[in-house]
Formats: sequence, structure tokens, C-alpha cells
Amino acid sequence: MAPLYVRDRQEMEHLLVTMHAQGWTIRALCRYFKIGRNTVRRIVRKNKARRDGGHSLLVAKLPRGSKLDAFMPRIKELLVTYPDITGVRLFEELRDAGYGGGISILRGCLRSLRRRPKRNPIIRFETDCGVQGQMDWSPYTINFKQGGKATVLCFSYILAFSRRHYIDFTLHRDFYTLIRRHRDAFEYFGGLPRQCLYDGEKTVVLRWEAGRPVFNPTFIAFITHYQCRPIACRPGHPETKGKIEAPFLFVEKNLLNARDFQDLEHLRATARWWLREKSDPHLHDTTGRIVIELFEEQERDALLPLPAHPYDCSEVALRVCSAEGFIEFETNFYSVPFAFIADILAFKATEREVFIYSPELQLIARHERHPAGLARRVEEPKHHLSPQSRYGLEPVREAFLALGEASPDFLAGLKHRHPHHCGFHARFILRLKEHYHADDIHAAIRHALRYQAYDGKAIERILKVRATPRSLESVRNDQARAILQKALPKIIQRELSEYCQLFSNKKGEPHG
Repeated sequence: MAPLYVRDRQEMEHLLVTMHAQGWTIRALCRYFKIGRNTVRRIVRKNKARRDGGHSLLVAKLPRGSKLDAFMPRIKELLVTYPDITGVRLFEELRDAGYGGGISILRGCLRSLRRRPKRNPIIRFETDCGVQGQMDWSPYTINFKQGGKATVLCFSYILAFSRRHYIDFTLHRDFYTLIRRHRDAFEYFGGLPRQCLYDGEKTVVLRWEAGRPVFNPTFIAFITHYQCRPIACRPGHPETKGKIEAPFLFVEKNLLNARDFQDLEHLRATARWWLREKSDPHLHDTTGRIVIELFEEQERDALLPLPAHPYDCSEVALRVCSAEGFIEFETNFYSVPFAFIADILAFKATEREVFIYSPELQLIARHERHPAGLARRVEEPKHHLSPQSRYGLEPVREAFLALGEASPDFLAGLKHRHPHHCGFHARFILRLKEHYHADDIHAAIRHALRYQAYDGKAIERILKVRATPRSLESVRNDQARAILQKALPKIIQRELSEYCQLFSNKKGEPHG
């Protein structure tokens, strides 16, 4: 009888045992499987012992001897003395003591002796309705049909009780984008929770000191307006706000999966549809409830009410109007009426518009905001002047003469020295107001008059040596302080003898 084909040792033992139970002798089994009689007997005896005496699958294997056994006392001694000893140093110490093995087995021994403590299990922490929200960002690379691949950032905010979710997509992660998306999320929910968890991003948490977070004061001003308390998660503990981490997978697998987007605005519009049609109506695995139903029944009324007026999330700064009549913001140039050339103007930028204000904070220009980096000139037709008047001296004459009493003489020298480019030098000097106080520029003009240095670059060199650069905010503050001092009544210090006379008068007598 030809032997059957067996794949492995286990199948061979199975076949041998069953054949022996059918009456096959030890010698016949040896010839059939071409193995020794002792091997056959050992297989048959092991099967009989398991059947008669019972067995356990948890029987531990007998440990094999190791070359390290003789050196274990020395290894433990070195670990007590030097807990951070490396495998290489331990190998060198044991080799001098007669160890002849390799370093790999030694490193394995070190790992077993210096086991790291197991991480504590993560316990899900549930909060009452209206108590907590969680916020986070996640980047995604989207291949837009118009514009190609681009990295977008998904802003995500979730209510911890009902799990109602809000998302939006942006290109930036700056402070103003953060607070604008917060404001949108609060309006989407119709309220906000009493506290919100954040990680260590700098727009929220500046740093940690003595185990406590130092929050960004500008963010605190925003969140105080909504009466919400920010809570910073400890660094290295992302599981603290696990409720916001899991929904990102839902966004990836359901919203972004197998969908094409024309551009960022199409993606944002699709996200708003997805929130309404997919996220709100879905059955949540943890709560076992439809998200929007749980929100409407229990959490909506528990949220903090929105203020009567939302927080102003505009970007506000000061700029010097250029000699060409433009304010620069994010590499784009926005026109300003020529009456305000060389003035320090305030501008306010929302997500879609730019507003420019006069020194008296009167609105003088309003433009549509363009994306950063386009270097586009946005000009209002009524601000437009002919090239001759735009780049000549006349539009900036009054602003230059307003620098001080020495300005007319210096301007006359400029006309004589640079008859065809006088306007260029006047504009160059006025542009220095962006970094220097007007009084410092006037002092530099007076100094240049002594040496008949009628040149814009000469004024700049004098300022670098004799003046200290200032920010526009400090210049504006100095001007406001000077105006306030003029408005306040003059304080005259009394003689100390008058106060002594007050104390010397008897009670009830007039003080005179």
C-alpha cells in the first residue's frame, strides 16, 4: 500500500494515531511512514497519556538554558547601579567578565528586565448636555479640478453630549480664521457649551508654566465675549479630547471619499450639505441616538445663549498711505483718496471686505478683499488721478509742508537740485513716516539744510544715525497723549507750607 501524502508533522501524527487505533502494528507503521520505531512509540504514548490523564493547553514550555544565566547576577547589579545603561556598555562589561555570546540576546534581556509600565486604560468620560465642546484641526490634500492639488485645513467642533458636529474648510490656520470659525460654529448650533477643550496650538495656548497653561490674551478676549471657559489638554494626551478625533474618520470616509470638488468654495458648500443631510441624521454608535434628535430634545436648550452682537473678528492695523495713494495689505494694494497721502490710516479687514479710515476714524474707502499673494492693485474710480498729477509733486506738496517750518526751504532746494524728480524725493521722505516720527523727520530735514543735502536718501541716512525707529501704533499713541495733555487743565503744585497751615488750624476754625 503506497503511503498517503501528508503536509506537516501534525497531520502525520494524526494519521499515525488513527491507523494504530485501527490495528496497525508498530512495525507496519514504521515501514509505512518510513520513521523509526521509537518515534512511533513516542507518538502513540503521548496520545494515550493525553487521553487517559487529561491535558491543558496552558502548559508552559520548559525554559531553555541561556549563555546569560551565569551572568544574570552581574547584569542585575549593573542595572541597580546604572538604571540607564545601554546594551553596548553592558556588552562591554560582560565581555570583560568572560561573556562569549552576542549583543542581540543581551539587548533582549535588557528589554525584559526594564519593562516599561503599561499605559493606563482610557476611560470614556461623558458630560451633561450643554457642558462641553471640543475643537481641533486636520489637514487634507484635495485635488481640485480648478487649480490642482492643494492642502486644506478642516476646522471641526463637536458638542460632547449630543455629538452634533460642525466643520468648515480653510487654507489658513491663523488666529483670525480660528475665531471666525468658532463664531460660525456657535451660530450654527444656536448657542455654545460652557467649556471647550483645546490642544496646545499657539493661537490658544502660548506656553505652559509650572504645569499650567498660559492662554493667548487675544483669544481670551474673544472667548470671554461668549462666556465660555477654555480648557487646555495636557501635552502628549490626545485622548483627553477623543470625541473630536473620531469624527475626522467619518469626514474622510463619507464626505471626502469618492467625491470631486471644483474649488475650495465648492468643497465648503458640499460640507454644509453633508452636515445637514449626512452628519445630523446619522445614528451615533456611542449614544445610540440620531444626532439631531438628541440635540433638539435635550442639548439645544442647555446651551449658553448667543450675545446680541457677535464678536468683531476683523483684522485691525495701522498703515501709512503711500505717495501713490494706496494702502498695502497681504501684498495687495487698495486705493485711498489722494487727500490722505502720507497720513497714518487705520484699516479693518473682514473675510470679504477691507475698510479704510481717516486719522479721525471716518470711513474713507471700502474695497472687496482679495486673496493674499496676488499683488493686485484695487482702485476705486473716484480715487483715480491722471499719471501726471499722481506721480508729480502737487498731490504731496501739502503733506510735505506739514512736516515743519523747515520744509518749505528744503522743498525749494529739492526743486533746484532735482527739477524733474522733485516729486519722487518728496514722496520718498514722506514714506519714512512708516518707521519714524514726523518730528524726527523734520529734525533730519533741518540738519540736511545746513549741508544743502537736498536728497531723499540723505534724509534716510540722517534718520538711521540720529533717530530711533518707531511702530505706527507708538506714533499714534504719542499723538493721542499730546492731544490729551493739551485738553487737560494745567496742574499747579502748591507750596508745602499751605498744607502745614491746614494741620495747624484748630478744629472748627475756617481754613482760610
